[in-house]
Amino acid sequence: MGTYAARTRVGGGRGVAMDEQLGTYEIAYLCGGPERAAQTVLLALHADHRIRVPHGTRRVETVERAGEADGVDGAAGAGGGGTGGEAFADDVLQAIALAEIPPAGRMFGQVVRAVADSPLVDGVAASLQEAGLLSRPLVGAPRPTRRGRAVRRRLHDDHDGLAERPDAGLARFAALGSAGIAEPRLREVFETPDPKPERRPSKSFADAGRGLFGTNRGPHEDEAGS
Repeated sequence: MGTYAARTRVGGGRGVAMDEQLGTYEIAYLCGGPERAAQTVLLALHADHRIRVPHGTRRVETVERAGEADGVDGAAGAGGGGTGGEAFADDVLQAIALAEIPPAGRMFGQVVRAVADSPLVDGVAASLQEAGLLSRPLVGAPRPTRRGRAVRRRLHDDHDGLAERPDAGLARFAALGSAGIAEPRLREVFETPDPKPERRPSKSFADAGRGLFGTNRGPHEDEAGS
C-alpha cells in the first residue's frame, strides 16, 4: 500500500530508478497533484472493501467489517479506538479519509477535496521536494522539476514496470488516473463530477398570493365579481 511512510524511501539507491522508490501516494501526487493522491487513498479503501460508492449516488459510505463494532483488533490500526473506521485504516491518509465520512455518507468529490487539503498530503509533496522531483515555490503550488517531469513520463509509459509492483492496481491509477481503472462503473465514479445541489425555485409573487388567500385573485376580487 502506498503509505505516507514511503517518504523515507524516496531517495533511491545507486543503480535504482527513482520511480521504483516512490510510494503509491507519491506517484499520484507527482503525476496528478494532491487530488490524485486523495483519489488514490479512496481507491485503496475501496479495493480493501472499507468504503463503497454506489454508482447512482456517488455518496461514499464506510463499510464495517466483522469484529470492528466490538473493537476487535482496533489497536492494530492507525487511530486506535475511534468510533469510525479510522482505527482500522492501513495508514494515516486512509484514517483521515475515513474520518471525513459521516455515518450518512458524503459526496465523493467532497471527500476527495477534504483529503487533498490535509496537511499530511502536503507531507507527501514535501518528500517529493526532498527528492528533487517537485519545486519549492515561494507562492503557489509546487510543480514537477525537470527531473520530476522525466520520472513522471517514465511512470506514464512504463506499464510493465507498474504491473510488476505489489501495489500494481493502485500504482497504475496513481500514474495514469482514471484510465488506470479497469472496471467501467468504478472508472465512471472517478471521472464524473458530483451533481450540483438542487435549488428550490423561489416563490413567485403569484405563488405568494395563492398562499395567503388561497387563490391568485386579490382579497376583494370575489366581492367585485359577485
